[in-house]
Amino acid sequence: MDITKFTLFVGLNDKESKQQEISTVDAYKIISNMITATFDGGTISEATGIYKHSNGTFTTEITLRIELLFTTIEQVKPFVTELKKVLNQETIAVQKEVINSELW
Repeated sequence: MDITKFTLFVGLNDKESKQQEISTVDAYKIISNMITATFDGGTISEATGIYKHSNGTFTTEITLRIELLFTTIEQVKPFVTELKKVLNQETIAVQKEVINSELW
């Protein structure tokens, strides 16, 4: 079955301080609780993100990659909006990809 997979890339540096203010473990817990309140499940993994600020400088930060299947853009958009507030993020990158997947 063709579905849309949403992958969110959430850097953990605070948008004002440009430093990580919430520990990685706490961010995992916050996101896990938000996922279970909104979706039937999801996957979170850790990565290293590289971000270019508007002034041209680059930052390397811990980034959480969240993969969501069997959901809709109507559910993902408010989730991203709330996640930005909770983690004090300027932006969250959202990748949409049509894949073939089903539960067995």
